Amino acid sequence: YGLICPITKACELIEPRWTIPILSEMWGGATRFNDIRRGVGNISPALLSKRLKEMEAHGLVRRVEDRATGTVEYLRTEVEV
Repeated sequence: YGLICPITKACELIEPRWTIPILSEMWGGATRFNDIRRGVGNISPALLSKRLKEMEAHGLVRRVEDRATGTVEYLRTEVEV
């Protein structure tokens, strides 16, 4: 029928390791890279960066850069399945 099960689609987006802990930190209010990293625990900066880029590509987060201050924040987005 060409229909995608919402549960299958959700699992596809959040399956990679560390995605749930990263989202959990963001649900708790963390928006900056180092705050997310400290909250998640034992994750390398390179892997966190990779996961955030993947999550951005899937529409789970939005990267917002303030050019005036040079700060970057990652904000959760509403996801439609």
